[in-house]
Amino acid sequence: MEECRKCGKEIPDIEGAGFCPYCGAKQEKAVTRRKRANGTGTVIKLKNGRYKAIINVATWIDGDGKIRRKRKTRTFAKKSDATMALAGMKAESLGAAKVKDMKLIELYTVYTGTYEYKQLSGSQRDKMGYAWKRFSEIEYRDISSLTVSDIEEQIELRTSTFYPARDMKVLLSHLYDLAIKRDIVQINRTQYVDIPFDAPKAKRECWTQEEVDALWGDYKTHQFTGYILIMCYAGLRYGELATIPLENIFLKERYMVGGIKTEAGIDREIPIHTRIVPVVEVLMAKRKSKLLEMNEDNFYAEYWKTIRRAGLRELPPHTCRHFFFSRLTSAGVQGGIIAEVGGHASYLTTLKNYVRVPLDDKRAAVDRI
Repeated sequence: MEECRKCGKEIPDIEGAGFCPYCGAKQEKAVTRRKRANGTGTVIKLKNGRYKAIINVATWIDGDGKIRRKRKTRTFAKKSDATMALAGMKAESLGAAKVKDMKLIELYTVYTGTYEYKQLSGSQRDKMGYAWKRFSEIEYRDISSLTVSDIEEQIELRTSTFYPARDMKVLLSHLYDLAIKRDIVQINRTQYVDIPFDAPKAKRECWTQEEVDALWGDYKTHQFTGYILIMCYAGLRYGELATIPLENIFLKERYMVGGIKTEAGIDREIPIHTRIVPVVEVLMAKRKSKLLEMNEDNFYAEYWKTIRRAGLRELPPHTCRHFFFSRLTSAGVQGGIIAEVGGHASYLTTLKNYVRVPLDDKRAAVDRI
């Protein structure tokens, strides 16, 4: 509202009101509604003739999905005093705005924007997304209010096997780390959480050479099978195969640049086996930007179709990587070289998690004594 230049009474905020409705005096200019900038507060007139200065201190969404606000107010006899006070009130609120707590949903939003999250593979992001949905019942809880019992109860209620439960624990651990950095909590309570399910024993299985030979036979009539052969002879994960740009493939020198996950694995030189050079060349000729231009769902669907058609055991794509390491080991390749080409920092990682030495090779080894 504006004051009349003659009688001093306030003129209602009506667009184009050029005359005072009380004394009829013409104003120097048409009265228009003034709006303060967002976040700077507002002033309203009370029924008792005083003026209330209002600033917004905090906004959040409650458990029912309704927007809630915390406001700071002061009253003044004059509008000008209330208006002038807004800036000081805002400064005071900012000075006292140290975050004392954050809700899980707020921390999850922050987490999905972090560099750490953006470095995850597509499948890992999906796992974190599924894990987050399982926290839906407590997503509006303040993280400081959670107890170990609360967390274990949610895990037991929302999962029935080890890996989904582990993903819930891992995700919540990331949220705790963010809260610790912001001085909201002092400890990561997930370190005390027990997963109520036993981890399944890993199936240490690997393709045999006969099974891979069957893939070569299938490749004669099905071009997609070439991707599985590349994974077998280059030790690639799906995520690595799907992110290698064509300009990073050097057929003449027989290597490509790619890799994901660890520092040792990212942007490494990946040698190309002589036998799959023509396979890579054929696949490159039909692509525009990357060696594999297929999303993960479609890739897996084609993978399983191929495995069944070729008559192989139904083992996951990672088995190709097991085959690669196992064949290098059986061929007597030095451990350091095996770790290097596979993107591991240590051969111990390779030996423990990937190498499956055939019984015939073990027999031959002991016979050398």
